Amino acid sequence: MKLIYSDDHRAHAGAKEMRYDQMIPMSESSERMDMIMAALADAGFADIVPPEPHGFETVHQVHDPAFVSFLERCYPLWEAEFGPGGFATAYTFGMRGMDQVPNQSVHSMLSCYTFDVCVPFVKGTWRAINSAKDAALTGVDLMQQGERAVFSLCRPPGHHASRDMAGGYCYLNNAAIAAQAHLNAGAKRVAILDIDYHHGNGTQAIFYDRADVLYASLHCRPEDEYPFLMGYATEVGTNAGRGYNLNLPMPRGTDFSVWGPALEAALARIKSYAPGTLVISLGVDSFAGDPVGGFELQSDDYVAIGRTIAKAGLPTQFVMEGGYAMEALGRNVANVISGFSDDFASR
Repeated sequence: MKLIYSDDHRAHAGAKEMRYDQMIPMSESSERMDMIMAALADAGFADIVPPEPHGFETVHQVHDPAFVSFLERCYPLWEAEFGPGGFATAYTFGMRGMDQVPNQSVHSMLSCYTFDVCVPFVKGTWRAINSAKDAALTGVDLMQQGERAVFSLCRPPGHHASRDMAGGYCYLNNAAIAAQAHLNAGAKRVAILDIDYHHGNGTQAIFYDRADVLYASLHCRPEDEYPFLMGYATEVGTNAGRGYNLNLPMPRGTDFSVWGPALEAALARIKSYAPGTLVISLGVDSFAGDPVGGFELQSDDYVAIGRTIAKAGLPTQFVMEGGYAMEALGRNVANVISGFSDDFASR
């Protein structure tokens, strides 16, 4: 399997995040990619392809162009006001009853276009965002050239980013951009399977009223976990998209005996949808002991996850999302890709 990867993410580093009552170093760090790439190499995956530069035509189909412009301009505007160094984050957040239209102040833009304090901006943030987008789109290109499965190693992740809001470590929604690009390339339907521990509220929102993308998510229930406000089983889509959103929320403490059947249910729904392409939002923060998670999956379970996804027999693009248990992160990701590749090759 070809791996699409660039070191351009590295400069997105050095900021902090608010975790309940503490200000701590970001869990979403450049070291995550080091662990993943090393484990993939050890597992025999060494076909690394650098992302090709892409424009923003596809991006603007899923994100508000003004929001995308904000992501690019945020840190330069912050730096012009406060000088070099440090990191930009919002002081306030737009809420119901507030005017959601930003003025030219970077503070106004941050308030309008971010929804939590887990999307800080530093000097290298835009470069990382742009590279992650290119990794997603290069994966689509490779599949158009004949690859049946690819892995876009995107950092920062993307599934919490909606049409015009960043949050939860996510700025642009890489999986949504990839899905739209597959449609643009001729796929009549695309399915996104999100197996991150957290609900992909951004991906759901982007496609919630559309029938050409089925979104299926396995995640911790919103009563227990971030993003707290979305991810209920009752959220099934609206208008043309009604019936094309599937949430499978589970309580904290869930292990593979429950999680595995939920995966089978999601894939059964995807099979009945008959998409031309399957995009996997690959998060492994469902691992027992993940500092940002609360499920109880074990490393060997990720081999089974990969094999189960392969049984769908669909052209598949993996897009990296979460996973923060550093000692096991690389092994867990490599187990998914190895399990998938071993089974997929025989189909």
